[in-house]
Amino acid sequence: MEPIIEDNNDTINMEHVADSAMDDIEPGAIIKGEIVTIDSEYAYINVGAKSDGGIALEEFDEKPGIGDVIYVMLQSKRLVDGVYQFSKTAADVEKNWILFKESYNQGNLVVKGKIKSVMDKGKIIEFNGMTGFLPFSLSADLKKEAETGRDIEFKIKSVDLTKRSVILSRKDYLDDENRANWESFIQNYKKGDKITGRPVKFVEFGAFVNIKGIDALLHRNDISWKNVFKQRKILKLDQEREFLILDINNEQKKVSLGLKQLSEDPWLIIDEKYKIGDQVTGKVVTITNQGAFVDIGDDIEGFIRNTDLSWMKNSINASNLLAKGEALELMIIDLNKEERKMMLGLKQLKANPWDQIGHRIPVGTIMKRKIRKIMKFGMFVEMEDEIDGFIHTSDISWDDNIKDVPKSFKVDDEVEFKVLEINRDKMRISCGIKQLTKSPWEEIRDRYKPKMVVDGTISGITQFGLFIKLEENLEGLAHISEVSKGRMENLEEHFKIGEQMKALVIGVDVEKKRLSLSIKGYDAISEKEELKKILKSTGSGKVTLGDFVNIKLGDRITNGKN
Repeated sequence: MEPIIEDNNDTINMEHVADSAMDDIEPGAIIKGEIVTIDSEYAYINVGAKSDGGIALEEFDEKPGIGDVIYVMLQSKRLVDGVYQFSKTAADVEKNWILFKESYNQGNLVVKGKIKSVMDKGKIIEFNGMTGFLPFSLSADLKKEAETGRDIEFKIKSVDLTKRSVILSRKDYLDDENRANWESFIQNYKKGDKITGRPVKFVEFGAFVNIKGIDALLHRNDISWKNVFKQRKILKLDQEREFLILDINNEQKKVSLGLKQLSEDPWLIIDEKYKIGDQVTGKVVTITNQGAFVDIGDDIEGFIRNTDLSWMKNSINASNLLAKGEALELMIIDLNKEERKMMLGLKQLKANPWDQIGHRIPVGTIMKRKIRKIMKFGMFVEMEDEIDGFIHTSDISWDDNIKDVPKSFKVDDEVEFKVLEINRDKMRISCGIKQLTKSPWEEIRDRYKPKMVVDGTISGITQFGLFIKLEENLEGLAHISEVSKGRMENLEEHFKIGEQMKALVIGVDVEKKRLSLSIKGYDAISEKEELKKILKSTGSGKVTLGDFVNIKLGDRITNGKN
């Protein structure tokens, strides 16, 4: 730092300011005087001359009093209304500049001041009765601050004697202070020491804590032994508390702190205190989409999944069943010391209603219960407490055209249904409404018995067979293998839409909704019948080749073939 030296002979020495006569005092000189009288505009001061001097009252920060001794500067030797004109403000500025130079030359580079105003390129700082300029680039932690009434430390960056301007730096002050604080810290503390600090800022990954003027990091993982917590509930800004020094990085000048390390890790002895199957009391601390975290004490938190809340299978959510802060009785259903996980259950404290469900509600039981929930693909019905049955859309009606739940069904309406299937392992009960009545295909099966001969009209010809209409909305299928004893490559060459046919019923598949027919089966029966007639008519029991030809020819004529 270079001392301030001004190249003029007008430098004021405050120790030699005397009550000189006015003839000995030149304009610009600083004089000490006493206020002798005050009017509405001026305070009049006696400096030992024949005439008093006047000072405008607006130059005083506080109202002056008679007898006050102050420093003033002579503005001019010319009398105005019989008095000399003095300035307190000019004297203060000069006096403060002199005191500033003396302090600066003695090596004092730190000043305290207040932010007076903000300009385009920086801030105006008022300090020791003077003003200095703080560029934004040197503002450090004050960049966003405007006018403030608090005193702030700055370091003198440079001084311009000609302009009497002072450039200040907050950044340089903090850098010097941090270096000093760091040197003091590493000399007095080491890894593993306890230290008092106060949190100054929360961040996503933890909090910054001020210790001995240094900002140390308290990582979120080192705040609590709990897996889930809110750091703002454990730490309070500016509230002092004790921490443990986990690491000191002298090269990067970083300190890592721990809070949870001040107490023993409860998971080290978790298996000594808790066992799977133990019943514990806890309080709900956090609710998520998957379940809830429960504090059971000793910095131990367990997790209860939605599926372990109730024996009910369908979409139970913790947010609908539990409340934050609610006390619960729970069972430990899993404990993993290595992964630091404890799984809790609520439903496990109750008897599983699914254990004897088949005895209470056997398959085939017809019930009438309320609709609990309607979905696009079906609806849930209340069967017992915590047990629902499900009616799929396909089990509402025998009409295959119904794809959604009819609008006639409403939540809380009672509906009659039949229990179709119970799956205890999957906790699922399938029910149906249409099963209360006979399937249309069951009626078809009753009407069309196997080996029954039927009359119909060909309604469709495909590569795999013939569709034969037997009645309105009912067709049977004669597979290509059941059309003829001989091989037919193209059925359209032998049959026509609308052609009358006779066929033999093979069977009715109710599940697949299919009626199977056989044309060749009918032909075989017809041949046997004709053969019986011939044998009966000849009486000799002998049949010639011509008889068979006549039978086949007759068949073709009957069927309209040439």
